[in-house]
Amino acid sequence: MNLAKLKKMVYSILPMDEEAWQAGAALFKEKKLRSREYFLRQGEICRYVGFICEGYTRLFYDLETEEVTKDFNLENAFCGSYASFISESPSHFNVVAMEPLTLLVITKPNLMALADRYMDWQKILRIAMEQNFISKENREALFLTANPEARYADLLQHKMDWVKRIPLKYLASYLGMSAETLSRIRARK
Repeated sequence: MNLAKLKKMVYSILPMDEEAWQAGAALFKEKKLRSREYFLRQGEICRYVGFICEGYTRLFYDLETEEVTKDFNLENAFCGSYASFISESPSHFNVVAMEPLTLLVITKPNLMALADRYMDWQKILRIAMEQNFISKENREALFLTANPEARYADLLQHKMDWVKRIPLKYLASYLGMSAETLSRIRARK
């Protein structure tokens, strides 16, 4: 069932050769985490990337005085620190399950072997990285050019599922404001 979710997501990006799909499917392993269990801790090296089948993760920086939410990954998305995964350097942030989490994980050696052997997997990785880069660039532009109300309006427009599912304090942190400020903005909407 979970491999079917991964296949559906992969094929939505690029229908691939069945041999390539089967080779990849054999290398993904199921992993389950409890709510509040860490997939990755700040300072650790990310040894796996995970495809989320059920649940969601919060990515955050643990500063001395507060936690700052970097992002969220919901179903049908990948999670982990790609920079840490590729460079084998310590992660700058944490990845924690916010609900019971079911993932399909793959190691760097296995993912790189797939990309080396199958052009379809190489294309999937390239397209996924392009989409990630575009998303991060858009988020950066929003933070640098939009006020808090506009950032919240953008969240409502593009990620309504987050608004319905993620606790206010974490959404506020993600948007770069206090929970009180976000509450006031929501009250005006």
